[in-house]
Amino acid sequence: MGIKPIDLQTLFVKMGEVGKEQSHIKEQAALQQAQAANSQVTREMADDRKVTEAPEDTETEKIKDNESEETPEGEKHKRNENEKDDENDSKVEIVTDPDVGRHIDLSG
Repeated sequence: MGIKPIDLQTLFVKMGEVGKEQSHIKEQAALQQAQAANSQVTREMADDRKVTEAPEDTETEKIKDNESEETPEGEKHKRNENEKDDENDSKVEIVTDPDVGRHIDLSG
């Protein structure tokens, strides 16, 4: 089945429309990518303008703890801990061998 001249006439007329469709299909991917990039830029700009709450720092709590230790109440607390440590140390009996390090066993 061959192509008749009348078919060629209709094909030539529609050739411009087909070309436009093909170019739109090729440009569609680029346009989608450009739109996605544009929307991302606008989101980032909106995020830059927002004020976010900073997370609580643990270092500020450490500073507060150190300040409480410097107060007289904190010093009293330290003294009580030191006294308890001294009591524990006096209860512990340390046994030492006076011959440690003086005799060398060569038979081993």
